[in-house]
Amino acid sequence: MSTTHGPAGALRRDGDTNVIEFERILPAEPDRVWRALTSADGLSAWLAPEVSIDPRIDGAVRLVFDEDNEVTGTITEFDPPRSLSHTWIINGSASSIVHYTLEAVDGGTRLTLTHIGLPDEMSGGYTPGWHAYLVRLDASLAGTEPPEWMAVFQEVAGLYS
Repeated sequence: MSTTHGPAGALRRDGDTNVIEFERILPAEPDRVWRALTSADGLSAWLAPEVSIDPRIDGAVRLVFDEDNEVTGTITEFDPPRSLSHTWIINGSASSIVHYTLEAVDGGTRLTLTHIGLPDEMSGGYTPGWHAYLVRLDASLAGTEPPEWMAVFQEVAGLYS
């Protein structure tokens, strides 16, 4: 299934939690995609307006989306520019893991994003949420203004209901 904003992601059950997976071909070489995932400037261009990241194993990650939503975590895998994993702790609870894999392909980079360990009450919103953030990442890497997150979220939410 695809939309004007790229292919839909997959949501599947894994034991007591859920896994979200997206695959995108992004219009940039792996080094540029890597910087978009591992630098404060890169992440703030598409993910969260306030970011701090210490890009190394055991480095801290902090993403402030708004006054009510803050993610903290620790980098658990760091293999530039191929793979990155970090814990994802939203508002001090509900710990999960986000994993990115990058692979050079004709035309750019294949990015696979996997969000592991999501509780049921979060997975329904996170699937269209990640879809919208990946649309913003693609636009940022293409050198265009990323669309408003909420507009894309609302447009694609029906794919995941």
